[in-house]
Amino acid sequence: MDSLTQFLQLFTLGDHAAAARLEPRLALVLADPAAYHAQFGEELLERGIEGDLPVQELRDVAMIDALLSEELVWEADWQDAANYLAGGLDEILTRQQRAGRLGEQALGARRLVGPDALDALQDALEPLGLALVLFTLDSDSYALSVVADGQAEDTRQLAAALGFTLAVY
Repeated sequence: MDSLTQFLQLFTLGDHAAAARLEPRLALVLADPAAYHAQFGEELLERGIEGDLPVQELRDVAMIDALLSEELVWEADWQDAANYLAGGLDEILTRQQRAGRLGEQALGARRLVGPDALDALQDALEPLGLALVLFTLDSDSYALSVVADGQAEDTRQLAAALGFTLAVY
C-alpha cells in the first residue's frame, strides 16, 4: 500500500470507495500542480483563489477540498465557539462511522474560541481515543478532522512525507 493510500485511510477508515475517489485527485496535485489547478480551477475560484498558489499551499487546499467533498473535514471560522465546532466534528465522526460523539453539550457553556477552542476540543476527544487534526492554511478559518489517537504520529509522518501540512493535537 502506498503512502497516499495509507494517509487517506486514516480519515476514510473502512470506506474504500471514498478513498478511491480521493486518491486520484490528490495524486494529481502531488504529481502535477498545474494540471490540478486547471482541472479544479472552478473550486479554487469558489474559495476566492484566482491566481497561482505556491505549490505547498495548493497541496494543502487540495487536501482540504478533497476531504470536504467526502464530509471528512469541518471548515469553520476561527472565531466559532468550541461547542459549535464540536457539532461539526460530530458530523465527521458520523461519516467515519465511529462510536462516540462530542455533542455541543459536551463542552457545556464553554464558548471558547481560537486556540482555546481547539484545546477544549482535543480534551473532549481524548476520552474517545481520538485526536484533533488541524489542516493549516494561511486563512481565518479552521479546517478540522479527526483521527484515532494511536495514529496521530502516523498521520504527522505521512503528511510530511507526502508534502501536506497539518497539526495533530
